[in-house]
Amino acid sequence: MDKKKIVYFIIAVITGITIGKYVYDSYSKTETKDVFKYKNENVYMLQYGVYSSEENMINSRLNEIINTYHKIGFGSLNLKIELLDGGNELKEEIKKELEEEVKEASKEATEFLNKPKERPRERMQMVSTKKDPESSAIIGFENMSDPVSVQTITGEMNDVTIEGYIFGKELFESTKSVFKIITLKVSDLSDSILVKIFFRNEEDFNRVNGELNENSWYKINGRVSFDTFANDYVLSARNIVPIESKFKEEKDTEEEKRVELHAHTIMSQMDGVVSVEDLIKQAKKWGHRGIAVTDHDGVQAFPNAFNLVRGMNKDLKEGEEPFKVIYGCELVMVDDNIDIVIRPTDEGILDATYVVFDLETTGFNAGGADSIIEIGATKIRNGEILDSFDELIDPKRKLPQKIIDVTHITDDMLVGKMNEEEGVKKFIEWIGGENVPMVAHNAKFDVSFIEMAYKKYDLGEFKNPVIDTLELSRALDNTEARHSLSAITKRYGVVFDEDAHHRANYDAEGTALVLYKMLKKMYDQNFRKISELNNLVPKDEIHKYGKTHDINILTLTREGLKNLFTIVSYANTKYLYKTPRILRSEIEKYRKGLLIGSGCYQSEVFTSASTKSDEELANIIKFYDYVEVQPVDEYCHLVPSVFENEAQLIQNIEKIVRVTEEAGKMIVATGDVHHLKKEDKIYREIIINQNVPGRGRHPLIRNSKGGQIPSQHFRTTNEMLENFEFLGKEKAKELVITNPNKILDMTEVFDVIIQTGGVPFSPRVKADDGKTYLDCPRVVTDLVYEKANDWYGDPLPYNIESRLGTELYGDIVLTSVKYYLDKSLSDEEKEIESFKQLHDVIVKGSDAVKELVRKYLVDTSEEELTGDELEKKLKKSLGGVIGAGFDPIYLIAQRLVKKSNNDGFLVGSRGSVGSSFVATMMGITEVNPLAAHYRCPKCKHSIFEEDGKALGATYSSGFDLPNKNCPKCGTLMLKDGQDIPFATFLGFNADKVPDIDLNFSDLNQAAIHEYTKVLFGVDNVYRAGTIGTVAEKTAYGYTKGFFEDKGIEKRSIEIERLSKGCTGVKRTTGQHPGGIVVIPDYMDVFDFTPFQFPADDPNSAWRTTHFDYHKIEDDVLKLDILGHSDPTQLRMIQDMTGTDVTEVPLDDKETMGIFLSPAPLGVTSDQIMCNTGTLGIPEFGTKFTVQMVEDTKPKTFAELIKISGLSHGTDVWLGNAQDLIKNNIVPFSEVIGCRDDIMVYLMYNGLKPITAFKIMEFVRKGRASKPKDHDQWVEYEQILKDAGIKDWFIESCHKIKYMFPKAHAAAYVTSAFRVAWYKVHMPVYYYASWLSCKATDVDIISMIKGYDAIKDKLTEITNKGRDASNKELGTYESLHLCLEAAARGIKFLNVDLYKSAATTFGAASETEVIPPFNAIEGLGDTVANNIVEEREKGPFISIEEFQIRCKVSGTLIDKMRLMGIFGDMPETSQLSLF
Repeated sequence: MDKKKIVYFIIAVITGITIGKYVYDSYSKTETKDVFKYKNENVYMLQYGVYSSEENMINSRLNEIINTYHKIGFGSLNLKIELLDGGNELKEEIKKELEEEVKEASKEATEFLNKPKERPRERMQMVSTKKDPESSAIIGFENMSDPVSVQTITGEMNDVTIEGYIFGKELFESTKSVFKIITLKVSDLSDSILVKIFFRNEEDFNRVNGELNENSWYKINGRVSFDTFANDYVLSARNIVPIESKFKEEKDTEEEKRVELHAHTIMSQMDGVVSVEDLIKQAKKWGHRGIAVTDHDGVQAFPNAFNLVRGMNKDLKEGEEPFKVIYGCELVMVDDNIDIVIRPTDEGILDATYVVFDLETTGFNAGGADSIIEIGATKIRNGEILDSFDELIDPKRKLPQKIIDVTHITDDMLVGKMNEEEGVKKFIEWIGGENVPMVAHNAKFDVSFIEMAYKKYDLGEFKNPVIDTLELSRALDNTEARHSLSAITKRYGVVFDEDAHHRANYDAEGTALVLYKMLKKMYDQNFRKISELNNLVPKDEIHKYGKTHDINILTLTREGLKNLFTIVSYANTKYLYKTPRILRSEIEKYRKGLLIGSGCYQSEVFTSASTKSDEELANIIKFYDYVEVQPVDEYCHLVPSVFENEAQLIQNIEKIVRVTEEAGKMIVATGDVHHLKKEDKIYREIIINQNVPGRGRHPLIRNSKGGQIPSQHFRTTNEMLENFEFLGKEKAKELVITNPNKILDMTEVFDVIIQTGGVPFSPRVKADDGKTYLDCPRVVTDLVYEKANDWYGDPLPYNIESRLGTELYGDIVLTSVKYYLDKSLSDEEKEIESFKQLHDVIVKGSDAVKELVRKYLVDTSEEELTGDELEKKLKKSLGGVIGAGFDPIYLIAQRLVKKSNNDGFLVGSRGSVGSSFVATMMGITEVNPLAAHYRCPKCKHSIFEEDGKALGATYSSGFDLPNKNCPKCGTLMLKDGQDIPFATFLGFNADKVPDIDLNFSDLNQAAIHEYTKVLFGVDNVYRAGTIGTVAEKTAYGYTKGFFEDKGIEKRSIEIERLSKGCTGVKRTTGQHPGGIVVIPDYMDVFDFTPFQFPADDPNSAWRTTHFDYHKIEDDVLKLDILGHSDPTQLRMIQDMTGTDVTEVPLDDKETMGIFLSPAPLGVTSDQIMCNTGTLGIPEFGTKFTVQMVEDTKPKTFAELIKISGLSHGTDVWLGNAQDLIKNNIVPFSEVIGCRDDIMVYLMYNGLKPITAFKIMEFVRKGRASKPKDHDQWVEYEQILKDAGIKDWFIESCHKIKYMFPKAHAAAYVTSAFRVAWYKVHMPVYYYASWLSCKATDVDIISMIKGYDAIKDKLTEITNKGRDASNKELGTYESLHLCLEAAARGIKFLNVDLYKSAATTFGAASETEVIPPFNAIEGLGDTVANNIVEEREKGPFISIEEFQIRCKVSGTLIDKMRLMGIFGDMPETSQLSLF
C-alpha cells in the first residue's frame, strides 16, 4: 500500500470513528415520542430530524459516512452498523439525560416562542455535479435516505429524499454572474414541491439540464428550506438519481378487444378533459380496432382525429387492419309535440269539471319496485272546489328515509291502510268516468304510476284526458325561469304553505286553484276549448318546451357525415335554446348513413325504464338503432336520489338489456368516457364545478348536492367485462365486445376533411346583377392590361410584359412563344416579336394560352401526350394567378376594395399581396413591387435604368429617387417601385395559395362584410370560427377556487400541476375579427363543416364555421377583411380638410425630417419630452419604435420600410441589426429588415432566384436556428459562403425567428407617411383626427387648461410607475401628444353645447381643437348622441330642461356645471313673478 493510500486510510478511520460517535450521540439524544407542552402547543425537541424508526435514523447517518469515504477516494463501500441493547441501565441513563435536556430546552423554547417570529431565509447550496462514470446519479451519489411522501413535508428538514416525476422545468441564468439555477416542478402524485439545483459551472448546468426530462421519475435528496422567492418550502437537491416510472399503466389483456362507442374529448364544452389524440393513441395501444368520438353538441374534435388516424394508417403493412374512428355526437333531442294535454277533448276550458290530483310514492321507479303511498285529489269547476279525495296506501314495505323526509309520511301512518290496488280502484270510482279531464303538475310522473297500476291490477286502459300544469306554465309564462308548484302558486297569488308541500291532498288543492287562474288567463287570450291548449306553443318554438333526451349519433358513411353536420348545424342555430338541441323529426329526416343510439343516464330509454312497462319501453326503443348501458358505478350519483339502492339500479339495467333484445335491437356497453385514467377524475371535477357561459354548472354538480361524481375513465376490455359480470359472462361479452365490434364493422372509412393538396375550392364570382357569373380570367386580364397601358403605355415595356406574363401564367407562356419564333430572326427581332406574341396570346384569353402551351408540351415531349396525361401536364406547367386558378381570389379582393373606395374609404393591404404587380394593376394594393423607376403621367414613358445601371441597385424604394422631368415630353415624372419579387407571394411554381389580407376602415368593415353576402349569397359566406379553450392562468384560478371552496389547502405548485390537466378544454366559441369563409356555390357548406352561432349567441348577425377555420383552410377560401383605424383617420382628415390624401407627396422633406428631430414641428425635444417628431404616427409612435427611430436616424422612405420590418420581426432588431449598427459593422441601410431583403440582396449578389427564394423562406420562418433544421442550414451556409456573402449577413440570417414581408411594411409606411404629412403641414386636423380615432382615454380638463397642466398630469402619472392603472396609461399616451400640440400653439377648447360633435374632435380654427361630448368622463356615446339630436330640435332653455331632454344623469350635470359648459344658463325653466 503506497503512502497516499495509507494517508487516506488513516483519515478514513478517524472520520469513521468521529462520525460513528456522532451517530451514537444522535441516537442517544433523539426520541421521536418525547414532547412537552407549552401554551397548548406541542414543541418537539429533535436535534437531527424526525425518523420513522431507529433503523431509519442510523441508515441515514450511514449514508453520510459512505459519502464521506467516497469523497476522499474510496470506491463502493458496504458498511453495516448494528445496534446493541445496553439494557435497562443504559436506557435509564439516556432517559435521565433526556429529561435534563427537555427541561433546559423548555426554558429555551419559552424564550424562543416569546420572540417575534422571523420568516426563515432561503439557504442556497451550490451542488458539486461532477459526473461519476460508474454511477447512475445525475448529481451527487446514489445512496440516500428512505423516501418520504411529498405531502408530509411541511417545514424545514435537513435530509429529505423523495421520489417523483418532473412536470415542469425552469432555467435561470444570471446576467451579472456565472450563477445559474434549474428549478424542477416535481410531484409524487400525493403533492408537489419545487426542487432547485444551483450551479456556477455552465458545462454542468447544460449537462444536468439535458439529463432531467419532463414526465420522467427521479429519486431526489437534499435539504428543505423556506424560499422567499417562491414563498414556499423548496427542496435544494444534493443527489438525483433516475428511477423507473411509477405511473400506473393500465393494460388490456383480453384476447378479444372492445370498442368504445361513447367518448368525450376536451371539445365537450367544460366537460371532457382528455384530448382526442390521447384517446385514440390509448385505444390503439390497447389493441382496440377503433373508437367513437361523441362530444356534446358538436364535432370539433373531428379534424384532429381524422388527421391523426390518417397518419397512423398511412404506412400499414400488408394484411394490417386500419384503425377506425367512428365520428359521432351526443345531442339533446326534443320531442316535436308538447303534451300540455294528452288525449284532448273539445270541452270548454271554463265549463269542464277537472280532477286535479297528486301522488306520493315510495320512489321514482313506476315500472319497478316503487308504488303509490298517497292519492290526493280535488274536483274543481269554474274556480269552485266541489269535492276532495285523500287516501293513504300501505306499500307493504318500509319507506325510504328520503321519502319520509320529503312527504312527512311515516311507516306508522300507513299501517292498516288499504293496499295500492284497493286505493287506485277507489280513486277511479271517485273520478267518475274516463272522459273526465284530469290535471297534475308534472303529470308524466303521476300518470306513469296510474298507468302502471291499471296494468298491474288488470283495470283496463287509462284513457282520461290529462292536462300538465308544468307544461302549461312553461308555455303560458315562457318568460319566467321557474315553473315549480311553489313558483306558480306564488306567481298567481295562491296561498301555499311550503311546510305542507309534498302532501298529495295539499298539492292537489294548490294545483287546482292555480289551474283555474291559468285557464282564465287563457280564456282572455281567446282560447276556448281544452283541445286548443296544445296550440299555445307555435310550431317554430316547440324546441323550447318539448321533453328532452340525450342521444348519441354515429356516422356510417360520408353521406351520413354530411347529415350529421346538418343536424349539428341546426342544433346550434335554428333550435338553439339556452343549449343546442334538435327535434326528433329532424333526426328522422336526416338519419340516412347514421346510427341513432340511446345515450347516457339522461337518455329516453334509461329514464323511461324505471317508469314504463316492458311494452311501453319496447315502443320507445323502436326509434333507436342501438341502446347503451354504462357500468353500474357510472350511475352511482343516482343512488339514493333516483334509485333506492344499487340492487334497484341493476334491476333497471337488466330490464333495459332484456327489453332491447326483445325489441330486436342491439344492446351495447359503453363507458361514456370523459377522462383518460381514473386518477384524471380530479381534472373533470374541477372543470365541471365551473359555470359555463349561458348554461350554469354541469348537471352532475347541480344534482349531486356536493356528492361524488362517477369516474368516467377509458376502461379496458377486462374492466368492462368485470363491470357487467352481473349479466353473466356470455351476455357481458356480447355487450362489451361482440356488439360494439359489429357497429365498428358497419362503418366505412372516409375523409372528414377533403384532401385538396392545399389549394382551396375557388368560388364563382357573380356579376353586378347578382345572377350571372363573371368570366374571372377575362375580367382579371382586362383590368390588369387596361391599368398597365394607362400607366406604362401601349405597347408595354418588355419588363412589364414579362412580369405580367409570369404573374398571370408563369414562365411557360414566354417559353412556348419563343419556341415557335422564326429562327431566321435576329436577336433583337426575336425579342420584339416574342413580347408582341406574349402580349397578344395573353390578351386573347386563357383558352388561347392553354392551347399554345398544350401544343408546346406535345411538340417537346419525348413521349406521346394525349388526353388526361396531357391535361395533367398542362395543369402542372401553368402557374401564376390565372394559370393556377387563383383569379377568382384576385377578383373578389378587387371588388371588395372597389366597394370600399366607392364608400369613400381607402384600403390598406397587409401581408405580401403587395408583391404582386397584378394586384397593383387591379387596384387591390397601392404598393408597386417593381424595382425603383420613373414613369411619365403624360406620355407614359418609363425609366428603370440609367447609364446601363438599374435604378433598383441604388434605390430600394422609388420614392427616394431624385426628381426628374420626362426626357420625352418634359413633364415631372412620377416615382414608384419597392423592388419586391413576386415569388414571395405565390412561390416560384404557384405552390403558395395567395393570402390577400386587407385593412378596411373600422367604420366600413361591417358594410364590407355584408357585401360578401351580395357577392356570394347568404348561405355561402360564414365568419371564420374560433374555439376558446381554458388557458393556463384560467385553469390555475379554477383549481385554486375548487380547493378553497372545499376548505382544502394546497401548495401553489400542486395547484399548478393539477391545473395542467384542465387546460385546453373548450370553454366557448368565437369568430375571427375579420375572417370570412367562402363556400363555393357548386358545393354545400356541409361538405366542409357544420355551422353555428358564435358563443351560442342566437342574436348574432353572422353564423360561423363550426370547425376552427384553420382546420379547413386548405379546402375553402378565407377572406381577411380586417378593421383598422388608419383608413378611418385618413378619411376623417380628408373630410375635414377637403384634400385628397392620396395626393400627399411621399418624398416630402419636411415630413421626413420629423424622423430625425421634432424641429419640423417648430418645437424642441425638451418641450415635447421626445427626441423625434413621430409621436402618434402609426408604426413610429410607440416607445419602442421611437427608440428605434432615434437609433437608426432614417433619411429615406426605404429606411422607414426597413424600420417597420424590424419592429414587427422577431430577433431581427434586438440582438441582431441593432448590434450591427451600434458596432459599426454595417450601416443601417444595409441590415436585413424584411424577408424580401434577403432574396433581393442574394440575387443582386449572383445567386439564382430559386436558390435565393428557398433561403429566404427558410430564414424567415426561423428555421436557421432550429436544431432539427441544422443540417439544412449548414448546406445553405456553405452556398452563401461560396457566393461571397459576408459573414455578418450569414450570422444575421441565423439569428432570425420571424420576418415581416416588405409589401406589408411598404403599405403601412405609405399610410403612416400620409398621416405624418398632415401632422407637419395641417396639424389641427391631425390632432383632432388622432384624438377621435386613436385615443383610448383623454383628460379633457387638463387639455383645456393647457401646456403646464398637461405636463403636470404627465409627471403625476409617471411618478406612479407600475402602480399606474391601464386607464392612466391610456391617458398618458393621449396627453403626451396633446403636450406636443400645446407646444405648437394649438389650443383645446371647452365642450360647447352647440358646436361640439357627439363623439369626434373637430377643428374650430387652424389653431383650435373642440372636443366632443363623450370626452367628458363618464358620458357615453348614447347620451352624447342624445344631446346632438335634441339641440337640432331647438335650444336648451335651462339646465333642468337639458337634463330631461337629453337623459343626462345628475352626476354628469354636476361635472358639466363645474366645467362651465352651461355658462349662464338658468337652473330651471320656471318664471319668477317677483
